[in-house]
Amino acid sequence: MGDYIKALIETQVIGAFRVALTMPLEHVLDRIKTYKQSKQGITYIQSYLDIKGARGLIGFYDGFYPSFLRNMVKQYYRWPMMIFIPSMLNDHIHNQSINKIITGASIGLFESCIITPFERLKTLKMTSMATGFGYLKYITLQSIYVGFRIQTTRQVVSWTNYLYWDHKVRYALKADPGQPLSIVNSLIASTLSSILNILAVHPFDTIKTLVQMEENQNYRKISLYQSFRIVYQNYGLAGLYAGWQARIIAYFCQALLTTPTIDYLERNYGISKTKKQQ
Repeated sequence: MGDYIKALIETQVIGAFRVALTMPLEHVLDRIKTYKQSKQGITYIQSYLDIKGARGLIGFYDGFYPSFLRNMVKQYYRWPMMIFIPSMLNDHIHNQSINKIITGASIGLFESCIITPFERLKTLKMTSMATGFGYLKYITLQSIYVGFRIQTTRQVVSWTNYLYWDHKVRYALKADPGQPLSIVNSLIASTLSSILNILAVHPFDTIKTLVQMEENQNYRKISLYQSFRIVYQNYGLAGLYAGWQARIIAYFCQALLTTPTIDYLERNYGISKTKKQQ
């Protein structure tokens, strides 16, 4: 129990530190990425000029409040779930790849129930140039969970893909499971996990933006397959991967802290500790 409490406190402190450290840059990149997804076909320069022209520099922080709350709330459950679910599954499932996939799916399903309202409000604010808090009128049960289906799909794909490849890459770079990850290997693991995650997740993220924004209500009435087909037919892969450059920079910044943190927590409280004891 003592180890559990200590790990819980450490994960909250580490998570809050990560949010405080990366949020200022991460939000600006997310703002540009989301706007570019909503205005299929425009360039980064045009996105920058549109946002700055309509709202000034403060416009790059539109949607900051729901985004900040979303990131802070996530810290209370995601770290413990990332560490303790695989540790518990390890008693019954000895294939670590399956272990990580089940963990990722569990976190993704749970997380989508928590963060969809924050994602909806953030997207509403980021895809319009309205001032003030007018987007708060959408806080109704019917409206706030718009995009829940695609949000759930996105989270499950993201978590299963990230935890699977993060585990594979990190342990491939180590001679011993209990060995700390070096700085160089942390950079390698962060880079590879970022690239692999963007490849798998970004098309789902683009469709999520199109579904949750207010100007594209037609996307809510069709299937996910039809949404993918429409974007691909009109804009090709560039449409599905709109804003990927901004997203990969933000994701890499996250991974630089997340990868060594998972490694540390697993060595002290999770799978790696179990392996050492065996």
